[in-house]
Formats: sequence, structure tokens, C-alpha cells
Amino acid sequence: MQNEKVIGVDVGYGNTKTANCCFSSGVKKLPGKPPLNSRVIETPTGFYAIGSEKVSVQKSKTDDESMRVLTMAGIAEELRLEGLTTAAIHLGVGVPLTRMGAEKQAFIDYYNRIRHLSFTYEDISYCVDLLSVDVFPQGYAGVVAFMKDFRRSALVIDIGSWTVDILPLAAYIPDQTRCKSLPLGTITCMNDINEALRQKFGQDADETTIKDVMIHGTSDIPGDYLSVIRTCLMAYVTNLMDQIRALNFNPDLTQFVFIGGGACIIKHFLPEKDKKNCLIFDDVHINAKGYEDLIRRRIGGTI
Repeated sequence: MQNEKVIGVDVGYGNTKTANCCFSSGVKKLPGKPPLNSRVIETPTGFYAIGSEKVSVQKSKTDDESMRVLTMAGIAEELRLEGLTTAAIHLGVGVPLTRMGAEKQAFIDYYNRIRHLSFTYEDISYCVDLLSVDVFPQGYAGVVAFMKDFRRSALVIDIGSWTVDILPLAAYIPDQTRCKSLPLGTITCMNDINEALRQKFGQDADETTIKDVMIHGTSDIPGDYLSVIRTCLMAYVTNLMDQIRALNFNPDLTQFVFIGGGACIIKHFLPEKDKKNCLIFDDVHINAKGYEDLIRRRIGGTI
């Protein structure tokens, strides 16, 4: 009998996250088996390099096989941590709350179309059966376990690669009439940073360098480059807070709860005086962990 597991996979346009792993959401189909096996997956449809380039923004992630390929890579990363190559899985994935009505069933149908997954990841063969597929609202799923610490009026702000998804909570219940998705994700911020660097130095910075400053607040790069990047990140935070206030959310009366990969920017670049009514969860795995927690509650919490 296969090992029964609960695995959450948060497939974003920037990164794919599981409870323990994170890698770039790049998928590139290869003409054949490459000489190196790092982050290479072979499925019945061919060989794919993972993390090579970002997935393009689509009307729906169910339009092609990229999301399935990334999900299989995430499953393999999780199984490898436990020394497993076969498993029967309760899979948890997510969509923004503003898209739940339009996309939930499409996601369920997409994953259920191929319930037996046989593939090779980094030259190790995996055999996985999907026992169930649950689709949860991103952001909300990530904070359910922490809501006991929230104030009765709270605003969950999920900073992703392409968008910032805003979810108001009134007495711990989502107010779906006021949900918003702003085109202010971290990729937009990176583009602004490189534009500023080009104007000053005629040079770009690679994504790894910029992310290092986002995550740690500083870096060992030359000081003049660091100064420009930090200035842009402070401007990004100021603009985001202004946009949120323009939606009539009062940070004095409503607790702001920042989550997602971009929460680290808030941690380092939001002025201390503005943090008095904020919670910051800069764990990039928070949504994937939330999916798993909600599945375990549904099935009894024994796995």
C-alpha cells in the first residue's frame, strides 16, 4: 500500500512553494534529455527544465501543462525529504479569493484529469496517486491557523510576484465584497529597481541580487547600488501603503496582516512608526502549510 500523504503546493507566477521547499516557477520544454539533471523533470509529454524562466501570466493557469509540471516537481521535493518515491496524496492548491468562483472548479477538473502521476525528477522515478484535490483561497488559507491573534478588524495583504491580494476580515470572517487585487507584486518592484539602476549606472541587477536586499534589507554589493535598491524598496512600500489607504482601510483602526513572499520587504522597509498595528508573516511557505492544515482538519488530522 502506498504511503498516504498531505501535500500543499502553492504555484505562483514567481515561485512555487511547498511546506518545505521553494523554487522559481519557470517551465521550459526541452528537445530531449539534457546533460545535467538538476531541476529536470520527465513526464509522459517530455522533458522540462524547472526554474529556467518565469511562467507567463495567463488568463488561467489551467490553460497548459505548466502548473501540473510545477506541482509534480513540488511533490517530488516533498517526498524526497522523507525518502519516498511512491505516495497516495491529498493535494491542496490555491487561487486568489477574488477568483475562487471563476476558477475553483476548473482547478479541480484540471488536476483530476490525471490522477495517476508517473514521472522522473532529477533521475529519480516517482509514482503518485491523487486521493483528493482541494482548492483553497490564497491568503486566507495561510492565516487561518493564526487568526486567534488577530484583532476583530483585520486586513490580510498577500504580496505575491505579480499582484497584491487584499482580503478584509470582519470578526474573523472574510468580507468578499471588499476583496481587491492590485498589480503591485514584487516583479513590478524589481522592474522599477532596474529602471532606476539603468538611469544611474546604465546597468541592471540580476533577480538574485535584488531578492537578497528584499529578504535581508541589505547586501554586500557596492554601496551606491545598494542605496538605489533600498530607495526603490522604500518607495515601493510607501506606494503600497498609499494604495491601501486609498481603498479606505484605516491602519489605525484595522490591523494589517502582511503575508507572502513580499512580506519581507514590509519587514525591512516599512517605518517602525507604521508597524504598531501590523503583523508580518514573512514565511514564503505560509499558504502551502495552510492548505495542508485545512486538509488535515477535513480528514481528521491523522496524516
